[in-house]
Amino acid sequence: MALNNMKKYRIEKKLSMKDLSFSTGISERYLYFIENGERNPSIATARKISNVLEKSINDIFFADCKN
Repeated sequence: MALNNMKKYRIEKKLSMKDLSFSTGISERYLYFIENGERNPSIATARKISNVLEKSINDIFFADCKN
């Protein structure tokens, strides 16, 4: 299971999963799978999420990766 910071940043912005779904045009179910590390988003999907959360894709999805 891949870890990401999507839930952390979504909660910081006070967005429900429904709010994020509406703002991105991505289904709540798919967002749930991404947030819980069960699916990996495409670059286009990651970009939509990062735009709404106002964080970089790296901050959301690669924060725990080491160089």
